[in-house]
Amino acid sequence: MVIALFNNMSNIELLGYSKDNKALYLDLDSSHALTHFAKYPNLKSLVQEHISAITFDTTIIRCEIDTGKEVGLCDLVATNESDEIIYAKRPLRHTYSRFVKNRNSEPTTWFVLDIRKQRSGDYFLYTAYVGRLTPSFPGGNFLPEQSHEFWSNHALVWGSQEIVPGTETTVCPW
Repeated sequence: MVIALFNNMSNIELLGYSKDNKALYLDLDSSHALTHFAKYPNLKSLVQEHISAITFDTTIIRCEIDTGKEVGLCDLVATNESDEIIYAKRPLRHTYSRFVKNRNSEPTTWFVLDIRKQRSGDYFLYTAYVGRLTPSFPGGNFLPEQSHEFWSNHALVWGSQEIVPGTETTVCPW
């Protein structure tokens, strides 16, 4: 029955299997990972290479993986009062992201996975990105108690991420 459902959903891709042999799927229409895969084509193969070491035993699985080798440039940097800050929405997201205009991305060996179990019992890749695990942007549900403080002192490098044109603002939306 599940196979029949997925056959009708041509925009679903099987990425591989977890340590406990559960399938991980990618929704090609809505996964936040898509914008990161476009920027770092090697990221998808890193996800596929490392999922077999992860046990899918909770509804939401968030983990960071150190590959021991450079995987890309981390777009997240610490900021201070002298930085030029701007906010904008990124594709497939509902909240604003904080950006810094006068900084550069930095090399990293880390990447993050966010995997979510659906009502059907299947696991889908919600997002994957180069860098370290962080609290959600304010309004999100991952470590919300740390969100405001963290994102008041960190930002994504401007120009490193696709934004939705016309959503830019210098006024903090959260």
